[in-house]
Amino acid sequence: MRQLSEMLLKGRVISEDRRQQYYDVLSRESERLHRLVEGLLNFGRAETGGAPYHMEPVELGDLVRAVAAEFEREAESFRVELTLGGAPCRVVGERDLLSLALWNLLDNAKKYSPDCRTAWVSLSRSGGRVALAVRDQGIGIPRRERRRIFRTFVRGQAATASGVQGKGVGLAMVAHVARAHGGQVHVQSETGRGSTFTLVLQEDRSCAVEGASHDQHPGG
Repeated sequence: MRQLSEMLLKGRVISEDRRQQYYDVLSRESERLHRLVEGLLNFGRAETGGAPYHMEPVELGDLVRAVAAEFEREAESFRVELTLGGAPCRVVGERDLLSLALWNLLDNAKKYSPDCRTAWVSLSRSGGRVALAVRDQGIGIPRRERRRIFRTFVRGQAATASGVQGKGVGLAMVAHVARAHGGQVHVQSETGRGSTFTLVLQEDRSCAVEGASHDQHPGG
């Protein structure tokens, strides 16, 4: 960012197309840096038990669509395919934190899927719980590492060996978000064949009532 800014400031970029390209890169990187700082601040708040979260009803389908669309705009040549179902589905939570958790899972899928530029996101409900799953076809995670990757500053050996940049904070933040909402995060993975991360949250009661009404036959 500093190098591009200096080149633009000193008039070293003559082509208008190239200038626009550099402006686009600066905009994307600024947004990425902003999200990183916000994520670290939220992570610090979770670690230290700081200010309470602002919990409110959140419609997860709408949140997932919004985050996926924004992620596709910022991620070059990466697609997010959604399977969300028809009925509205709500949880009680902090929208920004839930969005951050989903973004981190998508970013994780993108980083570790060099040969498949697609992630699959699904939303399902069962027994009063909501499962938000993000699946990729990336390098996968060995069984011995699957619990450790949710710890702060821990990265898998395959990730390090592949030269993928990261600080080991993203998945730790997802785990904190899950706990802050009384939920859990699970991972299923197979080395060389991809991973599925599932965020499990308590469904809002009003969602269950609305869903039952939605599923009921008009005649009965």
